[in-house]
Amino acid sequence: MTAHTHDAGLLEAMGLAADARAVILSCDDLGSCHAANVGVYEALRKGVATCASIMVPAPWARHAANMYRGEDIGVHLTLNAEHDNLRWGPITHAPSLLSGDGGFP
Repeated sequence: MTAHTHDAGLLEAMGLAADARAVILSCDDLGSCHAANVGVYEALRKGVATCASIMVPAPWARHAANMYRGEDIGVHLTLNAEHDNLRWGPITHAPSLLSGDGGFP
């Protein structure tokens, strides 16, 4: 089975012809900072991006949720905080998930 044949059902479910080609551009890290929120929503609303995922424990997640207007947004599984100067941790009490600074490792 070729990739072309394998993807035909998905393409048709998206409203495309079975022999079409599709690019799905998903924006990552929604909620991480103000600039990410503005950029992601601009890309989604202008049709540049297809979907996005929000990092719920990130510091700007509430802002991202307030900007929501029905765009295709999923949840980004967030179990680390890779930036030294921008930290976040679990949204509920979970000491076993914390590093020494109180955020995710």
